Amino acid sequence: MFRLYRSTTSRMAGLHSAALLILRAVTGWLFILHGLYKFGVTINGWENGVLKPLGLPVPGLLSGLVPAFEIAAGALLIAGLLTRAVAVLLCTEMVITGFWIKLNVWHTGVLGPNGVGGAEVDFLFLAICLLLSAAGPGALAADAVLGLERSWPDSDAYDGGDRTFAGWPAG
Repeated sequence: MFRLYRSTTSRMAGLHSAALLILRAVTGWLFILHGLYKFGVTINGWENGVLKPLGLPVPGLLSGLVPAFEIAAGALLIAGLLTRAVAVLLCTEMVITGFWIKLNVWHTGVLGPNGVGGAEVDFLFLAICLLLSAAGPGALAADAVLGLERSWPDSDAYDGGDRTFAGWPAG
């Protein structure tokens, strides 16, 4: 039984970069949608309905900057370019929106009133971005192609080091 498990996990280790590509693509796409939504409700509506009531400084600037950042960050995640830096910046945004705005200011709770509008999506994005900042983008990313990240065991450019950390059989 354990032999079957080890055999399966060693084969799955080869999917590391493909899994990170899918995670980056879906997360990036969702951040792009969130940014476009903020532009779609009009900058003025988002500024007056969300930012000004929070008492944030320069709400006029933030009303354009935040959605533009989300769109750009989403595109960079999809491409796998500057992945770790973008993920850390998105973590910062998710801490602010999840813990400060939704839990402390709006008091929506994790799931929100009637299960809508809570901080659960922010927390999920935070967890994903923490994972991307720690794991990196994988081999199927612009970062790897440009040499900004090390090669991964499932890439053709693997440097031949110890594969056992990723579930590869020793020897």
